[in-house]
Amino acid sequence: MKPAGIPPSLLQKYLTDECTEAEKAQVEAWYESLRGSSEYLDTLPEEGQQALQDTTFHEIKNRLQPEEGQEVPRRLNLGWLIGIAASILLAIGIYFQYPGKQQESKPEIAAEFHRQSLQLTTFKNNEKRIVMHRLPDNSSVSMHPGAVITYPQQFEAKRRAVTFSGEGFFDIQKNPSKPFYIESGKLVIRVLGTSFNVKAPVSTEVFQVDVVTGSVSVLAKNTGGTSQQVILKPQEQALFELASGRLTARPIAIPTRKPIYEPVTIVFEETPVNQVIDQLEKRFKVNISLANPGVARCSVTANFESQPLSSILEMLCTTLDASYVLSGENITINAMPCD
Repeated sequence: MKPAGIPPSLLQKYLTDECTEAEKAQVEAWYESLRGSSEYLDTLPEEGQQALQDTTFHEIKNRLQPEEGQEVPRRLNLGWLIGIAASILLAIGIYFQYPGKQQESKPEIAAEFHRQSLQLTTFKNNEKRIVMHRLPDNSSVSMHPGAVITYPQQFEAKRRAVTFSGEGFFDIQKNPSKPFYIESGKLVIRVLGTSFNVKAPVSTEVFQVDVVTGSVSVLAKNTGGTSQQVILKPQEQALFELASGRLTARPIAIPTRKPIYEPVTIVFEETPVNQVIDQLEKRFKVNISLANPGVARCSVTANFESQPLSSILEMLCTTLDASYVLSGENITINAMPCD
């Protein structure tokens, strides 16, 4: 039987010594009923513990914040803080059972609680090209069409956490004291400062993580409560099969053509666009076509040093007053022909 919750407003009255004797007895009886339940956080995985504690205590602060001029509530010990956290969780529909019994929860309510507490921002790339999106810590993610990322407007003190679906190339600012976490379905990716590509579309059967620089920890959460973990170095990738729940790591074979997120150095000097396209197709694993064949006669002068294809395309389109559309490995450039 789960313990019955009490209104947070009654807790606030208790903390500011505004309760009647009957209300005081009700609060203290409720707290006694929670003894033995305060270790419920220990049953969660590390990532779940941190997220739940951060969002819960943020909510406590918001709910129990004294009005201007009001006396600050008396100090609480850790047990009381956990008790209050339990009350607030119970009030919004999340509950736990005593140790030794299976924990139950309502994920959709927990997600809503998380959104309200951390003031999350969601960005979806609705363009038909790769769009670079900047995060609050100045990290960036180059997102493919349809990719979605959700993150707090301000990262927490000890961690940076986002959720992501689709395909995107992450370039994470280094901060050893504040690890960066990316959650994609059952995958949790942990980094300190590095660059890597994540391919986790909702419709796919295999999630993929490819590391370019630094190291990445990839954790797969299994249905039974267990987990698998691999550590990736540069030029290594992790594959997670959704159907079997299998997580594997392997070296990335050196391809004849690079994936579009790999940086290259390439120079064009009054080079006709058709030759530019030919060189890019030889460097990258893409097929590029022109919506208007007359553009092939235009010429381009540019020096690209350690740039991925998305950056090269943006510069070319700026030069040609053009735009491009990406569909898988096929790119179409739309521009008016040169005079």
